[in-house]
Amino acid sequence: MDLPALYDALYDTYGDQGWWPGRSDWEILFGSVLIQNTNWRNVDRAIANLTAATGMVPDRLRALAPEKLQELIRPAGFFTRKAVTIGHLLDWLAQYNDDLPRVRRADPATVRQKLITLGGIGNETADDILLYVLGFPTVIIDTYTRRFLNRFDIVLPAQYAAAQAAVARQWSVWTLRTAQNFHALIVRVEKEKYTSAQWKDVPFSGMPLQWKQS
Repeated sequence: MDLPALYDALYDTYGDQGWWPGRSDWEILFGSVLIQNTNWRNVDRAIANLTAATGMVPDRLRALAPEKLQELIRPAGFFTRKAVTIGHLLDWLAQYNDDLPRVRRADPATVRQKLITLGGIGNETADDILLYVLGFPTVIIDTYTRRFLNRFDIVLPAQYAAAQAAVARQWSVWTLRTAQNFHALIVRVEKEKYTSAQWKDVPFSGMPLQWKQS
């Protein structure tokens, strides 16, 4: 079984996950920061606060005093640090006049490199934004991805870029839909918290995964 076949098996078992959770691109963008080290229940509360106060409009978010922004996102935890990161994102967006379609016309590698330079945004968050906000197909390497592939005796390199390249080469063409669904399906599987015994009953679990080396 190769990775495309595994994707098909995941999709047949769990269906379309409809990711990323959010009613607008702005919710997804700022949610990618708020979700760090917390859960979606807390993020939803923070987003509800932001929406009630600002309508999630960038200019209205910028107009908030730092203390007010911190208060609104407090349910998501680490609110001081996350407020600073949201400020960095807003400064970055201002360079594009808050025009996401304009950002989508930019070079993905350049956009990613810039995001990484913003305080509080690492590889995973940058790739979340690329994939689920800007529509650039990419592979997200997180704890869920590593744990899932470990089930098939695939151990990814520790370094993020090397791990990302190792997964990316398993599929000749990553479309936006497959990239978005693939990560969402992996998260779905891992949140099921299968025991070793339960995992044996998952339809595709006993199929060896073919893995292309560099």
